[in-house]
Amino acid sequence: MTKTAANSTGRQTGSRLHSMRQMQLKQLLRRAEEELRLGLLDHAVESYQEVLAIAREGEFECELAHLRLGDLHLGLGRSDLALRHLRCAQTLDEDEPEYALLIGRALIALKKPAEAASQLFEALRSPRHAGDALAELAVAAEQDGDRKTAGLLARRATAINPQDPRFRALARAFADA
Repeated sequence: MTKTAANSTGRQTGSRLHSMRQMQLKQLLRRAEEELRLGLLDHAVESYQEVLAIAREGEFECELAHLRLGDLHLGLGRSDLALRHLRCAQTLDEDEPEYALLIGRALIALKKPAEAASQLFEALRSPRHAGDALAELAVAAEQDGDRKTAGLLARRATAINPQDPRFRALARAFADA
């Protein structure tokens, strides 16, 4: 076999392996999303972990798996694990305000209000996440012992989206502040 033919065969094999890996990633992601939809959260965690085992850093699938794992762990009360995955996702896309918002939530759950505030201020850059970020900042301010600021932030969050019952409840909780 000539050197050119060997190089061509190697490229074809590499391309086929890449295609097979991509198909496997798509199947795993579909399975994980379906498990998530069905409320099989621990199964979804396992499937996303499988995605991470195959995906390469920098690929969309890797970032998505870290995001989903972070969000799942946060919802399951595993804030330390959530934080680890969310920080990985943020490393892959530093400009995504949703990651800052979720990291802020994880830090609040870990009783780290100052660190949370830093992330939540980043999330404020996004109009889509501003109300949530302000509400989380209110919780962080309360954790830090500043009830007056917490009340102000809760009212601002409610002003952004007055129909959201979460924000209205938060503003009522700080009505005396």
